[in-house]
Amino acid sequence: MQAVTEIVVRINAFLWGAPMLALIAGAGLYFTWKLKFIQQYLFRAVKLSVKQSRAAGSVSSFGALVLALAAMVGTGNIVGVAAAVSTGGPGALFWMMLSAVFAMSVKYAEAVLSVKYREKTATGEYVGGPMYVLKNGLNMPKWAVVFAAATALMGFGDALIQTNSLAAIYGSVFHIPAGWTTGVLVLLTAAVILGGVKKIAAVCKWLVPFMAVLYILLCLVVILTNLPKLPWAVMCIFKSAFTGTAALGGAVGVTVKEAVRYGVSRGVLSNEAGSGSGAIAAAAAQTPNPVRQGLISATTVFWDTLVICFLSGVAVVIAGDWQGGALFGAELARHAFSSLPGGHIFLLLSLTLFAFSTLVGWSYYTAEAVRFFVRGRVEKPVYIAWLAVMCAGGFLSPKLVWELADTAIAVMCVPNLLSLWLLRGVVFSETKKYLGAELSR
Repeated sequence: MQAVTEIVVRINAFLWGAPMLALIAGAGLYFTWKLKFIQQYLFRAVKLSVKQSRAAGSVSSFGALVLALAAMVGTGNIVGVAAAVSTGGPGALFWMMLSAVFAMSVKYAEAVLSVKYREKTATGEYVGGPMYVLKNGLNMPKWAVVFAAATALMGFGDALIQTNSLAAIYGSVFHIPAGWTTGVLVLLTAAVILGGVKKIAAVCKWLVPFMAVLYILLCLVVILTNLPKLPWAVMCIFKSAFTGTAALGGAVGVTVKEAVRYGVSRGVLSNEAGSGSGAIAAAAAQTPNPVRQGLISATTVFWDTLVICFLSGVAVVIAGDWQGGALFGAELARHAFSSLPGGHIFLLLSLTLFAFSTLVGWSYYTAEAVRFFVRGRVEKPVYIAWLAVMCAGGFLSPKLVWELADTAIAVMCVPNLLSLWLLRGVVFSETKKYLGAELSR
């Protein structure tokens, strides 16, 4: 297994090299500039997200928002951020936050195009996403197939990630066998996803706000109880972002290149801006025009990365355990919260809720990707296959699972970013047509 992991690491070193980082960063900068800093409407967009709309769509705008957040806010916000700090140093957190600011404009553009080019099925459901944008907006069916295939691969990979992360931390804290953790998680997930998209959205409406508030409070308590160390942690984040991290104890030194690579890639893995997956949920929304849902979708990056990932990263850095080089991912996160009375219990609860919500959200994305191939309803067979893949997640190497996820999301980014560039004029024209009306609501 170690040999396989090393091969995947080499592949990702190429996929997430300078060209990919330049594409993602360039897309964020370009759309931010051309859309005249669309991020300035963040708080108006938050208000829009909770307003009811009687427009056409499969789920409400808020339902689509929490479905996207459910898929985004997963163990990556805890374990993935900790992994980014351990492999890219504290500076990875800086690059993650900076890329997220510009990523909001990419998220907006993805949603605008996905609503614009979505389709209505024979059963009255609305389906969309970058694969439909490539097919209907650009007449590029082969690229559409590439994106759908990569999305399905990422989806099944995410089933492995969430199950693996949860099994690892339950095993380390309570010494519960991976099989027991996996079995319970599979049963809980099955109870929700087999009910279809409306049941998935209904569960996410109460699950996502509850779990987000719980974890934010947990991070704030850790930071406040270590308040004297906060200036040191901030200095570490900024300094290592531009100078790298020297070797300390048993740790290996980290370069600036590694800080940027792990910060940006983990950021994309978390907020999914550039990969296009969140636009699949946006396409199902009840929205009167593409711009409204584009604004709402952009807020997911704010909640996911600029709030939850940031607080999570600061809590890990301030704990200082990343300096030893012996802890990775779930173990590093557990040590960061162990200073609180019962902290590991609350962390475990947060991880459980995050993993569960992401499994629910990504099962829908995976089913929609497969639906694109077969041109028919395939939710139940896909969900059954999804649950079967989850069963293997608790027994794989954490390092391998995260590296495989990086591979799949890199493949998704290429056709999605291509469609954004080729249809950038549509994004600008739709924005000019509808933005004023949406801001006056």
